[in-house]
Amino acid sequence: MKPICSDRAPRTIGPYVHAVVDGGSVFTTACIPLDPATINIIDGSPEDQLRRIFENLKMILEEAGTSLGRIIKQNVYLTDFDYFEAFNKASAGCLGDHKPARATLKVLELPKKAPMGLDVIAALP
Repeated sequence: MKPICSDRAPRTIGPYVHAVVDGGSVFTTACIPLDPATINIIDGSPEDQLRRIFENLKMILEEAGTSLGRIIKQNVYLTDFDYFEAFNKASAGCLGDHKPARATLKVLELPKKAPMGLDVIAALP
């Protein structure tokens, strides 16, 4: 197993790494819509916040040697299912025609009172 900590992505807010590479796959920690410079939740619409999550994941996946286009599975965490359509729009905008498998879960709360989070499993090239 190889731990991944990207200098470009927001630092983790706990004692864990951004991702782990193992057996040809990358397993990421759940990302929330953090600004890499301030480590605060960004302002904006749910779509803006979800795009920020994808941008953060892109940095982590690139550090691991892969890309958003190689995501196999997404685990989506929403504190409000009213964000479901916003996630669909942000996902389509960030992934294009690529449609990974997905689980969407409603959660009571996320770190830093984030409204949503996302972790992924991606294949290495």
